[in-house]
Amino acid sequence: MGTIYKIDFDFSSQSQQSILRYLQANQYKLFGFKGASGPNQITAGLPAWFAEPYIDMFGRVEIDYEPLYKVYVYNRANIGLNTTIQMEALSTEVPLGTAVTFNYDGSFSTTPNGPAGAISVFNARAAGTSDLTVGLAAKVNGRYAPFCAFNATPQANIWMRPNEKIALFAEQMDLVSGSVVNSGTNPGCTFEFSNSAIQYNLEMVPSTYGITNAPNGLPVKGIRAGTSLFQLLNS
Repeated sequence: MGTIYKIDFDFSSQSQQSILRYLQANQYKLFGFKGASGPNQITAGLPAWFAEPYIDMFGRVEIDYEPLYKVYVYNRANIGLNTTIQMEALSTEVPLGTAVTFNYDGSFSTTPNGPAGAISVFNARAAGTSDLTVGLAAKVNGRYAPFCAFNATPQANIWMRPNEKIALFAEQMDLVSGSVVNSGTNPGCTFEFSNSAIQYNLEMVPSTYGITNAPNGLPVKGIRAGTSLFQLLNS
């Protein structure tokens, strides 16, 4: 088994339970976002990697992330805010350094001669067919969910390079995993997984409902409400 990164909250203390009760009563969700780079990336915003309702949370909450990837394809190219990306076609698990071809019948084929540290995708559909949205889905809480989105024209190749920059914030948005978001209306936090920082213990901030590190946890950087997720995670 490879590295498993962890995001942990502990709502067992009285102060955190009090915050949790408010978040649950007001239908908040914990939104997570992850970064990537490459040409032709959709600039409207980033798809929410996960959206976990606080109503489902109590005690110790653990979010597990494995750096494993699949390529998805969505049969739509006009991606705006609040669009929910659908993974209409999903490849098998592909390691970084793989070259993926998306075939006209919706299937995938792969070769191991892709770009180092990235995954390339060739859209093999015929010239004159519509553009597609493609991206990477990463494994979080045991399932694959989209975290980046790129425009793919027919008979053209793109590459996508994931990074380990993460952003979190709590919101009342009625959105789900895959919904395209530009920024949050509440403060949040950002951090970066690495070989030496595989677990982040976090807690909610009273009044602002932002997110910070728990006592003795690895420090995280606070982000203001309205911060561009695209600029924060993909630069």
